[in-house]
Amino acid sequence: MKMLYPKIKNMFNLFFFKKNWRKKNQHNYTFASNIFKVDKVIVGKKTYGSLYVKTYGNDDEKLIIGSYCSIAGEVKFLLGGEHSYKGLSTYPFKKHICGLKENTLTKGPIVLQDDVWIGERCLILSGITIGQGAVIAAGSVVAKDVPPYAIFAGGKVIKYRFSEDIIQRLLKLDYNSLNEDLIVNNIDLLYQDLDNEMLNNDFFKKLLQRLE
Repeated sequence: MKMLYPKIKNMFNLFFFKKNWRKKNQHNYTFASNIFKVDKVIVGKKTYGSLYVKTYGNDDEKLIIGSYCSIAGEVKFLLGGEHSYKGLSTYPFKKHICGLKENTLTKGPIVLQDDVWIGERCLILSGITIGQGAVIAAGSVVAKDVPPYAIFAGGKVIKYRFSEDIIQRLLKLDYNSLNEDLIVNNIDLLYQDLDNEMLNNDFFKKLLQRLE
């Protein structure tokens, strides 16, 4: 019976943490899958999905997610937990042998820029930036930066969504300028294949701040 008490306590703690996260993140549609330090995570507007975030006590740990990102199920963000490999051993002797606090390492913040789509069961490691409009294939381990509008699978970029010319134009797009009325009134345009001709449409010109 005593074994049940910690489990019940953890369930209640997670329940209230989830409620608190939603209260603080009404500008997006994310929800917490585990308990993490809220001050280490920033999410932009309209982004949706499950957030499983692991922290390890390093002050430099941070997760910054842009606007209009899509995060599938069972994606994990590891903000630290790196072991030094420059000494005799990678084993955490301080923690497991000496009972001391271990100096956990991180490679720096994880940054997801606007309009990133992360597929099911991806693992995102510390210190990486995933560029605007990038797509991360399901099951990927992301341990290095992913350029804007790249499609990343099998540990590498396999192709880009658009030509270099279109990508450079899209990088001028301010996703925070999108609002619900603008989206609803131009919904058909948003679902059409994108090319240079489409980008010359008045709607896209406005988004790209190219109106004269």
